[in-house]
Amino acid sequence: MGYLIPFAEFGNYLLYSILVGHVALQFVPEANKPRFSIPTPVLLLSTLGIIFCSLGPIVQTVSYFQGGVGLSLAIRSVIFGFQVGKAWIFIGFMATFLYLAILLKGSKFVQMILLLLMIAAVGYSSHVASLSFWPGLLAHSTHFLIVTLWTGILIQVAWFSKEELNWSKFLRWFTPFAVFCIIIIIISGFCLMFFVVEPKDYVKAWILPYGQMLLLKHISIIPVLVFAFMNGVLSRKVLKHSSFNPKPWIKAESIILMIVFYFTAVMGTLSPPHEVEFTVKSEGASKWVEWVLGKNILSTIGVHLAPTFQSILQIIMSILFLVLILISFKKVKPILGVFFSVCFIVTLYFGLLLSIAI
Repeated sequence: MGYLIPFAEFGNYLLYSILVGHVALQFVPEANKPRFSIPTPVLLLSTLGIIFCSLGPIVQTVSYFQGGVGLSLAIRSVIFGFQVGKAWIFIGFMATFLYLAILLKGSKFVQMILLLLMIAAVGYSSHVASLSFWPGLLAHSTHFLIVTLWTGILIQVAWFSKEELNWSKFLRWFTPFAVFCIIIIIISGFCLMFFVVEPKDYVKAWILPYGQMLLLKHISIIPVLVFAFMNGVLSRKVLKHSSFNPKPWIKAESIILMIVFYFTAVMGTLSPPHEVEFTVKSEGASKWVEWVLGKNILSTIGVHLAPTFQSILQIIMSILFLVLILISFKKVKPILGVFFSVCFIVTLYFGLLLSIAI
């Protein structure tokens, strides 16, 4: 069951993105966006899917307590006494109303309000909100909203657009909008990270499972930014001089975003290391990191970065893969751009991991 929870978290990101992108594009004039049509059953199933995917944190919490108080009492306590349980009940009601609003083709303003309430509930149930309620609620809700807004619009135009009309007008407003989203995501993301990992302990946290996912998430954002640059800046220039179709490249960008979503989903199921040294001594370091480094890690006191020839070579290779993503633009199929992105993530990850000295 524990292996399914990250996929439920991933599903949450994806389904929210589909719905947020759909609602957001209803506010954009037809002349400023590609013509697209997302099947109503997809939207309806997304609202129902959110209800089930939101059960992930509840299942995880119940499994933690059931050994001590029994399954029945654990379920009742978590659903009615914990923030994740109360948030799930609220999300369930709002998702039901949203289902009806979509089915009956209700007002886009009603759909927007229902979605914003659901996203606020996600922030309410977050770990950072339990640490510092209002700052945590605001930071997590904002981060989640902007991520799903940016990704949702990309998914809509990449996978559900029918024609190649209005791409130039779409990119003209979407490029500065995406830049704004990236800035807010970075700021809110750092705010969220500082709640659980102090900057001075960032490298030390890599020896923990949570830190591993945090590192992978940060690395995977880099090719997303490269694709965003290509799709936003370069595509607009190409559109002025040729019949270049940016849609396949926007699809590729959305695929890389799904990788980021997965790392984020896995990270959300792990224990945040508020005190890295204490966490290592109480829970132990990541078995994977110990295997790669060939050492038993009992403390973080001596952990620091000390690049070796092998790690530097890996980092150089990752930079070459990043350059290949740019070279692949308009030269070959976008799938190679995705392949080079995965290679970049893997090589830079191992380059940084092998740079750890204990």
